[in-house]
Amino acid sequence: MGTSVREAVTSYPARYFAAWNGRDLEVVAGLLASRFSWVDPSLPAEITDLEGAHGFFQAGWQGFPDLRFDLVGDPLVDEATGRVAQEWRMIGTHTGEGFPPGVPPTGRAFDLPGTDVFTVDAEGRATAIHAYWDVTTLAHQLGLA
Repeated sequence: MGTSVREAVTSYPARYFAAWNGRDLEVVAGLLASRFSWVDPSLPAEITDLEGAHGFFQAGWQGFPDLRFDLVGDPLVDEATGRVAQEWRMIGTHTGEGFPPGVPPTGRAFDLPGTDVFTVDAEGRATAIHAYWDVTTLAHQLGLA
């Protein structure tokens, strides 16, 4: 793997989470390949297009206006496959409508750990995102379970 490709893979988590934290849909388009698979435990189905990705970002920002991701440690990189994993903490307060769908704001804060695994192409765009975190923990912290 060349240096530029290695850098694209290694830097991907920081770029991805900067898009979440920066609330910038323009950045999102540059993070995703034309064909991708995004699986997250909070989603009812896999996301495979930019419209779905934009909707997920916007719903998260709407339901949790102060949502942020803090990265934990350095990314773990598998250069041979273009895969990179990043541990994180997701922190915010449920003060908005829209996410979770149909649930009125609880006003409660949450702070929970997770990890995302990304497969990144040579252009530095994700062809796959797989999030690993416990939705039940979020529901408990929000007083929904």
